[in-house]
Amino acid sequence: MANKEDLRIIRTRKLIGEAFLKLIKQKGFDNITIQNIADEAMINRATFYLHYQDKYDLLDQMMNSVLQELLNIYNPKKHIQKQQVMISKLRLTIQSVYENVERHRSFYQVMLGEHGIYDFRVKLEEFVVGRFEENIIELNMNEDDFKIPKKILIHFASSAFVGMIDWWLKEENYPTPKEMSLMMSQIVLKGPVGAAGIEVGDHL
Repeated sequence: MANKEDLRIIRTRKLIGEAFLKLIKQKGFDNITIQNIADEAMINRATFYLHYQDKYDLLDQMMNSVLQELLNIYNPKKHIQKQQVMISKLRLTIQSVYENVERHRSFYQVMLGEHGIYDFRVKLEEFVVGRFEENIIELNMNEDDFKIPKKILIHFASSAFVGMIDWWLKEENYPTPKEMSLMMSQIVLKGPVGAAGIEVGDHL
């Protein structure tokens, strides 16, 4: 069980993080000073420096913490066995991803929003690409196992992954994580054309 000192640290970091996100949304990262953050969090500058070196350190720690949490959840190899996709496990993976994004919804909305951090989107895409590449190695798949170049498939999938999260965060009446898992699994398994119910006229 956390002691009073641990709880105080957690509370202070939470206040700093919330103040930081609010300020980024209002004025953009480049225009924020440490004094702005301290004032918004209702702490003094010295307290800020007990936890972070500067605003860049704060940004890096927040981004890395959220992405690491997502990394622990998003693991495509869990729903692939002997090069076959297990539908129920695929849906659980997608649902878990959206549930995690939902827990950090305000963070993602700010990072990917109008005054957001470009580096975060880049890191998120790199994370997804890296995860796919790791899984391909762990599943003992090689270039000959792919009907199209592996690099194209990975970057298409990672772009779709980030793009759908970005869209979902901007929607006012957004689908639930479970609803997203059902729809996204259809797109993954059938492709956009098949998921739309459109017949393919010519053979590929």
